[in-house]
Amino acid sequence: MSIKYRSDIDGLRAIAIIPVLLFHAGFTSFSGGYIGVDIFFVISGFLITSILLRDMSLKTYSITDFYERRIRRIFPALFAVLLFVLLVSPFALLPEEYEFLPKEIIGTLLFISNIVSWRKSGYFSTDSEERPLLHTWSLGVEEQFYIFAPIILFIILIKFKRSPGPFLIFAFICSFLLSVFLTSIKPTAAFYLLPTRAWELIAGSLLALNIFPKIEKGYIKESISLIGLICILYSVFSFGSGTVFPGYAAALPVFGSMCIIYAAERTLTGKLLSLKPVVFIGLISYSLYLWHWPLIVFFKDWNLLGADYGRLMVIVISLIAAYFSWRFIEKPFRNRAAFPPKKLYTASACGLSLLLLVTAMTFMMSGWPGRFSEQTLRYVSAHEDSSPAREHCHFDRGVPKTSDYCHFGTGTPSVAVWGDSHGAELSKALGNNDINVYEITYSACPPALNYQLKSRPSCMAHNDRVNEFLKNNKDINVVIMAARYQVYPNYFYDNLNKTAMGLISHGKKVIIVGPVPTPGVDVPTTLARGRNPEFIFKNPAIENINKYIDPKVIRFMPSSIICKDDKCNMLLNGKPLLFDDNHLSMSSADYMAKRLIPLFNN
Repeated sequence: MSIKYRSDIDGLRAIAIIPVLLFHAGFTSFSGGYIGVDIFFVISGFLITSILLRDMSLKTYSITDFYERRIRRIFPALFAVLLFVLLVSPFALLPEEYEFLPKEIIGTLLFISNIVSWRKSGYFSTDSEERPLLHTWSLGVEEQFYIFAPIILFIILIKFKRSPGPFLIFAFICSFLLSVFLTSIKPTAAFYLLPTRAWELIAGSLLALNIFPKIEKGYIKESISLIGLICILYSVFSFGSGTVFPGYAAALPVFGSMCIIYAAERTLTGKLLSLKPVVFIGLISYSLYLWHWPLIVFFKDWNLLGADYGRLMVIVISLIAAYFSWRFIEKPFRNRAAFPPKKLYTASACGLSLLLLVTAMTFMMSGWPGRFSEQTLRYVSAHEDSSPAREHCHFDRGVPKTSDYCHFGTGTPSVAVWGDSHGAELSKALGNNDINVYEITYSACPPALNYQLKSRPSCMAHNDRVNEFLKNNKDINVVIMAARYQVYPNYFYDNLNKTAMGLISHGKKVIIVGPVPTPGVDVPTTLARGRNPEFIFKNPAIENINKYIDPKVIRFMPSSIICKDDKCNMLLNGKPLLFDDNHLSMSSADYMAKRLIPLFNN
C-alpha cells in the first residue's frame, strides 16, 4: 500500500493556516479563524495513520523510524522559533510574562504545552495574548496522539491481527461525547486536552482506514467536497469568541475537512485547492503557524498592531519568515541524504542543549524587572492588587456551608455582599473601612435564585442556601448584590429582581452594584505598555437593571462615579482601575466602598 501525494491536501493546509493568521492578526471578519487548528488535526490524523498502516502492511514498521520522521518534521523549525522567542522576548515581554517564558519553553519541548496552557488560562483570555508560545498547545495535542497511535495500531493490527476500525470508532464517539460534556462545564480543559480533542485526529484516522465506500459518480464527489468547503468557510466567518467551542461546534469544520479529504480529489474543489499559490501556502503552513504568533505578540507589545498597516506588515513578515524557515530549515532536515540519522540526532542534541542553556539563563533572570521604569513596574504589580482573602473566602465549586462564609470586621456582620467574583474585592474593601460584612461570593454564580450556568452545576443550591441564610439572619440589615451582569442573559434579570424583592420583604435593604467599567483588555498590562488609558464604556446591563429591577432596590453604578458621558479611564487616582480585564483592583474597590457606605443608612 503506497501513499500518493495529494496537492489538494496541501491546499487544505492553506485553508487551515490563512484564517488562523488573519484571525490572530486582528482581522475581525475572520472571527472563527481558530478552527484552522481543527483542520490541521484531521489532516494529521489522516496522514499519520496512513503512514502507519502502510508500514505495518509492508512489515517495515519501526517505532524508531516513525519518531525519526517526527523529529525531522517538527524539531528543526520549532527549535529555530524557540530560540528566536528567547532572544527577542527581553525587548518585548513584561517581567511576569518573561518570568513565565521558561515554563512555556520546557512545556513545548516536552510536548505538554497544551497542559501548561490549560493550567495557565483560557485561549480567549486577555493574558493569553501576551504569551508568544501559546500556539504550541496544538503541537502538544498532536504529539501526545502520536505517542498512543502507533502503539495502539501495532497491538491491534500486528498482535491481535484485527481491524482497528471498531476500536477507533468507539474512541471517536467517547472523545466526542467527552468534548461536548466538558465544553459546557470545563471549557478550558475541553479546549486544550487530548481526551477532548482526540476525536478530531481520529476522524482523519477513520478516513485512512478506508471504512467509507468509494465514490464512483463524479457529481457526488463534487457535491461532498463542495459541502466540505462550505462547512469550513461558514465556520471561519460565523464562529467567534462567543461560540461554545470545541463541543458540537467543532464538528462542523471537522466534518468539512473530512469531506474534502474523502472526496475532493479530481473535483473542482480539489482543483481550486491544487492551484500553485494555494499549494505553496500549504507547503509552508507548518513554519507559518510556528512563526506568525510570536511575531504578532511582539508587534502587539511594541504597539505596532493597532492599525491596518501594522496587521498587513506582520502578515508579510510572517510569510517571509515562514518561506525561509521552510526552504532553509525544514527541507534540508527532511532530506535523509543530507541529514542521515546520526547527523540529525547530533544536530538535534546541539540545538536542544543551546535552547536549554538560554532557557536556564532566562529562568535565572526572574523576569528581569530592571529593564523597566518604576512606574511601569507599579502598573504591572497591580495584577496582585486583588483581595488577599480571595483564596480562602471566594468559592468556585460545591455548596459551601454557611459557617464557611467569611466575615470582615470586629463585630457581628450587619452587611452581606452576595455575588459572583465581582463582589470579592468590594467585600474586603468594606471590611477595611470598618464595616462588619459577610463575603458570600461564588465564581460565575450571580445572586439570582433559580438560575445557573452549566459550568456551575451547584450554583442554584448555593444561592438557595444563601437566600435562606440572609432572610433568617436578623443581624443583617443590608444586602449588596454584585455581579458581572453583562455575561448573563436578559431573562436572568427577572430572577435577580425576584430575589431582591424577596429580601426586601424580609426587611433587608438591597443595593445592586452595577457593572464595573471594563475596556476589554488587561488593564495593568495595557498601562504598562504605555497605551491610551481612555476607553468608551456602553453596557446594556445598566439599561437592563433600570428596566427590570424594581425601584425599591437601590442602585449604585460605578460607571456614574468614574466615567463621564460613557468616557472612562483605566486609571483611578493614579492607580489601575482593574487588576485584570474585568475585576476592580483593591485600590478601586476601596474608592467605591467609601462612596457606597453612606447608602447603608439613607
